[in-house]
Amino acid sequence: MSESDAQEKLKPVLGPATQLGFVVRNLDAAVNHWTGVLGFGPFLHFDKGTGRPPAPSLYRGEEVVVETRLAFGYVGDVQVELIEQVNDAPSPYRDFLAAGREGLQHLGYWVPDFQEACRRVEAGGYEPEFVIPIVGQPDPIIYYRSPDLIGLMLEISPPRWQHMRQAVFEKIKAHSGSQQLIKFDTYGDFVVSANVTFS
Repeated sequence: MSESDAQEKLKPVLGPATQLGFVVRNLDAAVNHWTGVLGFGPFLHFDKGTGRPPAPSLYRGEEVVVETRLAFGYVGDVQVELIEQVNDAPSPYRDFLAAGREGLQHLGYWVPDFQEACRRVEAGGYEPEFVIPIVGQPDPIIYYRSPDLIGLMLEISPPRWQHMRQAVFEKIKAHSGSQQLIKFDTYGDFVVSANVTFS
């Protein structure tokens, strides 16, 4: 193996994980723990997640409508996502809780080359399980089931979704009030208020 081949082999497939995704049974209790016990905050809070009803997703090849409540905060530059599912649709979140778990469920990555990242993780044994289309965008967000030795799912987001992550980061860092929750009904409401574009 040449030196250049060896360096390419050691190059990270996805880059650094920039999101820690936690699935919780009670979003309010989880946010209170992060702010009151761990001292992190504020959190951007979406009581109706991406909307009621949200756009359909695909879970294991079947169309599902997964309703959530969401909150986003930061530990340094790493985004913390808290997810409470509020309906009974099949999903990786429901599976996670049904297995008796609660807490860290996935690592999230915003990748510069979406197709290449997906190709490489699939070649390494990761299986696409939950596909979330983004309205008006060519590439979805994909959750991958990991091999057992990793355990956590991987969430891979296309590069244009980085605009959303940056808007959330800027909103939280600019917050100067005493309240630990910055509330919007839905993620979509926040997108409009923050003038987020995906170009």
